[in-house]
Amino acid sequence: MKRRPFLRTVAGALGTGGCVGRAETPPSAVEATADTTPPDGSLAVDRVAAYDRAVRLNDLGEDPDGEVAEFSGLGDRERAVVDAALAGGYETDDPPTWLVKFASGTAVVEREGTYYRLEHTLPTTAISGEAVAASTVDGEIADHQTYEDAVTHDGRIATGLVRLARREGVELTYVWPGLRRFLREYDAVEYRGTVTALSVEVDDGGPPYRLSAGEASVSAAVDAPVWNAATADPAVRELLGRAAATRGAYGVDAAPDRFFERVAAHPYVYLDGTFYAASVERRESTSVSVDASVADGIVRLSLRNVADRELSVTGPVPAPFGVLDCHPVDDPDDRRLLWSDAYAASDHVRTDGRSVERVADIEVTSSVAPGERVEATYGVRPEALASGRYAVDGSVGVERDGERSVPVRYRVEFTVR
Repeated sequence: MKRRPFLRTVAGALGTGGCVGRAETPPSAVEATADTTPPDGSLAVDRVAAYDRAVRLNDLGEDPDGEVAEFSGLGDRERAVVDAALAGGYETDDPPTWLVKFASGTAVVEREGTYYRLEHTLPTTAISGEAVAASTVDGEIADHQTYEDAVTHDGRIATGLVRLARREGVELTYVWPGLRRFLREYDAVEYRGTVTALSVEVDDGGPPYRLSAGEASVSAAVDAPVWNAATADPAVRELLGRAAATRGAYGVDAAPDRFFERVAAHPYVYLDGTFYAASVERRESTSVSVDASVADGIVRLSLRNVADRELSVTGPVPAPFGVLDCHPVDDPDDRRLLWSDAYAASDHVRTDGRSVERVADIEVTSSVAPGERVEATYGVRPEALASGRYAVDGSVGVERDGERSVPVRYRVEFTVR
């Protein structure tokens, strides 16, 4: 019979575009360059790329599924047990209830970035179930309310016990008093129209009972495939770091070998002590192109429908590109607002002079006909920026398959001389 720990399975602003790491232009990008240097030669657009390969890393903290205990958060007696388990093993002939509950609910402990899996030889109770006719049960059959009372403990109702017992069996280290009485007094339970006969088996090897601990890989700690980026190449770590720091999906125009494959193969990425839920958003080709031109310190950003049918384009306010900023290409955290008169004209943007104080977290959708362009203008003051290369990063949602919107990322790079 397959068993699993039942208790652990049942217990249970200012918006701007995302930033993108430095990379060469990918084959899938839609790129345009423009000879748009103004007469004084102070500002020029170098490259415009729209790309739609993206990864999403959602911050899950230090424990992605609530099953990892942080050593520093344990009580004194629990920390003492873990210390002894790590030092060679903790033994007791008469385990107190608090120790049984701790061992039952703590499979992994994290200490200073290292994970340890706890094992024990405490008695376990295996419960299995089988749907039967009521007439075949010799003993007492519990009703719905009696069962719910028995599986309620510590403020939780573990009503899934019967379902799991029938499906694959459950194994408990800690059996709370109400459930223990229930298993002793009843042979079956009628729950949601089905009578389930219960079988109980206790596995007790006798004292002394022992708790031990051994170092576990990150994947073993969370019982799922994890890409541990601790030993990844610096370029990979930088790319993952930028994706992790981006709200929503992070557009990537080029990546190291097998980067997308590795993200897709691991539901979790572990980076600098934090777990992230990881996914590859999409890899299809775009249905739009993005272009930019500059004249007299004004950047004109446009999006063109290159499909042969009308598309719905969704973006932040003000449409179609929202509030944008620029940053040096090698420092995405050093952001400078690009001003647009559309900010002050929008009901969803609060401005103070040439600054933006607040942006409503909403999106608007526009219909764009085949070949049609939608555009917006933004002011760039070269005298306010040091000489160098700068980038503008953003995203719009483009309808696909007539029903869903998928993100298309874009980047505009320009030079200030």
